[in-house]
Amino acid sequence: MAQEGELVRICFIVSDLSNTRIGGISRVATEIGSNFVKQGHEVIAYVLCRKEHDCPPCHRGIKIRYIEAFSTLNPDYPIVGFSRRVFRKFCLDAQNEHFDLLQSFNLNAIAYPTHRQYLKKHGIAFVVSSFETILMDVKAKATEFRSLRSLKTILQIIYETYLALVHERRYLRMADLVVTEDENTQVALQKMGIYKEKIRLIPSGVDVERAERVAIPKLDIKIGSAGPVIGYIGRVDPRKGVQYLIAAMKMVRVKYPEAILFLAGGSRHGYDVTTRELIKKLGLTDCVRLLGYIKGDIMPYYKLADVIAIPSLSEGIPLTLGEAMAAQVPVVITRLPGVVPFIRPSDLVFWSDIADPRSLSEALMAALNDSEKKDRLSRALQFIQGYTWRAVAERYLEVYHEAVKIQATLA
Repeated sequence: MAQEGELVRICFIVSDLSNTRIGGISRVATEIGSNFVKQGHEVIAYVLCRKEHDCPPCHRGIKIRYIEAFSTLNPDYPIVGFSRRVFRKFCLDAQNEHFDLLQSFNLNAIAYPTHRQYLKKHGIAFVVSSFETILMDVKAKATEFRSLRSLKTILQIIYETYLALVHERRYLRMADLVVTEDENTQVALQKMGIYKEKIRLIPSGVDVERAERVAIPKLDIKIGSAGPVIGYIGRVDPRKGVQYLIAAMKMVRVKYPEAILFLAGGSRHGYDVTTRELIKKLGLTDCVRLLGYIKGDIMPYYKLADVIAIPSLSEGIPLTLGEAMAAQVPVVITRLPGVVPFIRPSDLVFWSDIADPRSLSEALMAALNDSEKKDRLSRALQFIQGYTWRAVAERYLEVYHEAVKIQATLA
């Protein structure tokens, strides 16, 4: 059994690392994993081999073992099929190798109950990170459906409700420990019957030093306009509230006729087409820039914006929040239940109601016209400096050692 302070051999189950996705889960896995490696631990990640990307054997010191692509109705995120294949491969590998702990992120843990006894027999601790419960996501998709009616969204709601009722509670209850990043999700987990004593609260981190030193990309966002520039960084997706941000932009342009909005991030399920149609419908083609998927470092793109908008319908604590603070760019964010108690004091950011273009436009204009901008940004930077990735990784290691001890008592 690994004792506290000893090197441990850690395995991640996560569909992607940050070399193929810029999303929150991929980033968290990559950042904490690379910090473990720096401290001398060995980290192995089981990820999906995506045909549209290279499949290197290693990323930032994390050793990668691939699950080959397979036929599925949802190739972007094949939850059940990926989880089943990963656990089968992991159990085969565990016959010949020693592992101290297996860490799964969100729904990737679905197949754990089937293989639980095998892991226990081999003394392998199991930790799940749940950044948002499935029913929280279902609620967000229901809000999304009201603004963008789609058969695909209805089918997703039905499917995710099934996953929540049949799978989620089961694997969360069986895990040695459960990690979440915000108080709202912690409460939701407790309502599902997960004991409070089993849940560990670890907010995600930010690379403050890198955010401060990156240079502005050589990209002419304004293309002749005077600005200001409003930035959105993340997946272009209805659940992220992009449709409300675009609608709010039309109102912002009344006061700031040359304002520019850029959307930096890829999309899925054809939503990029829907987004372009909405932009055209609202007559905003000349002022909204779709930059698409950003390959490589996303941090410099914060420097392009006068304000960063985070209009999400449902989310834990967005990585973009901390990164914008670290880059010293004002933030407008919806009143996400997990974020509201996290930001202290609350005036470090500008708040908007969820799924409300008018409220969002008013918050954006307030941020653009902030007479206390310098002081606010200074205080926001000081706040976020307490959440470095190194500190987050150390907290995860504490949880891992605790889980290994729990597993040892059950042996």
